[in-house]
Amino acid sequence: MKIRALAAAAALSVLAPLGALATAGVASADPLANASIRNYIVRTGVGTATVTASYVCPEGFHLWVSAKQSSSGRYDRALEGEGSSQVAGAWLQSHPTNFTCDGTRRTQTFTIDTEEQGFGTLRRGVAWVQFCLIGENTFIAESQWVAVL
Repeated sequence: MKIRALAAAAALSVLAPLGALATAGVASADPLANASIRNYIVRTGVGTATVTASYVCPEGFHLWVSAKQSSSGRYDRALEGEGSSQVAGAWLQSHPTNFTCDGTRRTQTFTIDTEEQGFGTLRRGVAWVQFCLIGENTFIAESQWVAVL
């Protein structure tokens, strides 16, 4: 558990200065790295949901997936900014390790929850999703509003 907390803190320290980039989506200098979030989030229980994305990356990348939602479940542009978890009604996230970076395009569903860090439960509506692939010298961020079912 302590390792997860350290990994979360490390990822957030990497992501914090790049917050402005993450909201716009970031192109990579690495032609073997990109990502796209699929249509919707599926709520799977209290404080847990799944996000599906397609991605391709070379070996050695880490992944962070996050969904933030307003208390009403509606669009709130404040959630797109740095430090926006402070204004969210719910925030689910994870650092999945069950993914493969080998230069092959894959589509995979990832569980996000409040186990590492976060709070609340998503409701029907929309959420601001960030799907971030982090390599040694590359940062790929796909961020967008996604329907929550």
